[in-house]
Amino acid sequence: MDWESLIDEPGVASLLPGEYARFARPVREGLIHFLRGLRPQQQLAVLHDQAQLGARATTAERLGALARSCPVLHKLGQTLARDHRLAAELRQHLRPLESLPPGTPLSVLAQQLVDQLGPLESLGVYLASQPLAEASVAVVVPFTYGPGRRLRGVFKILKPGIEERLAQELRLLQDVGHYLDERCHQLGIPELDYRDAFEQVSSKLLQEIRLEQEQRNLSLADRLYADDPDVHVPWLLEFCTPRITAMERIDGVKVSDHCPDTEADRRKLAELVFRTVLVRPLVARGEAAIFHCDPHPGNVLLTEDGRIALLDWSLAAWLEEEERAAIVQILLAALLLDGEKANWLLRRLSHRGRPVGGRLRSVIETRFGEIRRGRLPGFAWLVSLLDDATQQARLRPSSEMMLFRKSLLTLDGTVGDVDRQFDPDAALFRCFIRCFVAEAPRRWLQPFGARSLPTRISNADLVEAMLSSPLAAARFWLAEWKAAADAAS
Repeated sequence: MDWESLIDEPGVASLLPGEYARFARPVREGLIHFLRGLRPQQQLAVLHDQAQLGARATTAERLGALARSCPVLHKLGQTLARDHRLAAELRQHLRPLESLPPGTPLSVLAQQLVDQLGPLESLGVYLASQPLAEASVAVVVPFTYGPGRRLRGVFKILKPGIEERLAQELRLLQDVGHYLDERCHQLGIPELDYRDAFEQVSSKLLQEIRLEQEQRNLSLADRLYADDPDVHVPWLLEFCTPRITAMERIDGVKVSDHCPDTEADRRKLAELVFRTVLVRPLVARGEAAIFHCDPHPGNVLLTEDGRIALLDWSLAAWLEEEERAAIVQILLAALLLDGEKANWLLRRLSHRGRPVGGRLRSVIETRFGEIRRGRLPGFAWLVSLLDDATQQARLRPSSEMMLFRKSLLTLDGTVGDVDRQFDPDAALFRCFIRCFVAEAPRRWLQPFGARSLPTRISNADLVEAMLSSPLAAARFWLAEWKAAADAAS
C-alpha cells in the first residue's frame, strides 16, 4: 500500500502549532508504520474510506477518516479534537469522533444481548428501534423496562470482534514505539523510551473493552460524587455482563453545545466542569481517588436540571495519596520559587529511572521564570512543567500520571469550548482556597506533619511556607539580577 503519497509531511506540519511543526515527520512516519502493520483486508478497508473522500481531500479530512477506521486512532482523535493548539480544520474533522452515528445493525446487537442475557421480554426489557450512538469499541442502545415500561436505560455493548481488533492495534502501537526509539536521531525527536510509554498507554486502553472494570469504576465514581448535588453519575442496572454494561439513561446536551447568555454564566459552567472532573478527585479523602480519563464533551453532559453528568467510565485511573500530595507540593514550591524542593518532588514522581539532574534544574528554572513574570502556577503550568521534564530531562511518570496529564489536556479543550476566556490556573487557585477554608476547623486537630486533609497540606507545610516567604522574595530578586547581568554581558 502506498501510504507515503496519501499522508504528506507538509500537510501534517500545517496542522500542528508552530513550536510542534518539527514533529510532522515522526508523526507521519509513525502513522504510516502503524497502517502498514494492519492486515491486508483492513488496509483495503481504510483505503476504500480514503477513496470516498476524493482526490481533493485535505490532510485534515484524511486524518479524520483514518481515525474513524481504527479504534486506537479513534481514541487518539477524541483526545486531540479539543486541543486548541491544533489547527481548527483538523479539530473540526475529529470532533464527530466523540459520538458517531450507529453503524452496527441493531439485529446483530440484539442477538448479542439475547446470547448474554436470555430472552429480553422475559426480563421486561424492550429495545428502542435503533441504537443511540457508536464509539470506538462499543455501541449504545436505549431500552425501557419496569412497570409500564416507564423506566429508561441504555445498554453499552461491545462491537463484535473488537477484542481481537483492539489487541492487534495495541501491539502495532507498541511496534511504533520501538520504531521511534530506533530512529530518534534521524527524526530529530527526544529519546523518551517510546515503546515503554506506548506499552503503558496500551495497558490502559485495554480497559475500554473490560466492561466489568467499567462497572466497578461507575460504583466508585458514584461514591466519590455521592455528596455533590451538582454531579450525576449513571446508576448501574442489573442487566450487566462482561460484554454489556446496563445503566440509567441520562438526558442532556454536551456542555460545549450549551450556550449560556452571559459571560458570567459561561464562566460558572466552565468552572463547574473543571471542579467536577479534576479538582474533586485531587482533594478527595482516602488513599486513592478515581478520576475520569476521557472528559471530552461527548462524556460530559449538562442535564435539564443543571447538573453535570459524567458518562463512560471505561477509561479511568487512580491517583494515590502520595501522588496527589506531590502535585500540591510542587504547586506550593512554585509559589515559593523553591526550585530545590520542586526538583526533589519531580524525582519522586519518576517511577522508572532517574531524571537527568542538570536538565531537570534547567526545566524548573525556565518554568519558574514564568511565575516570576506573573503567571499563576496551576494545572496548565503543571502540564508544561511535566511535559518539559519528560522530553528534556527523561522524567518517567507512572501510567496514572500520564493519564492524569491526558485528562488535563482533554478537559482544557472542553472548558475552553464552554468559555474561551476561562483560566484553569486561576480556577484551580479559587477552588483550592475554598477547600482550604472549609477544612480549617479540622486543621487544629491534625498531627503537625499529617497530610490527610483534602488539600494535602500539613500544618508543617504551612509553617515552612511562612518561614520561606522572605526567601521567596530573595530568590525572585536574585533571579532578576542574574537575568539582567546575563543580558548585559
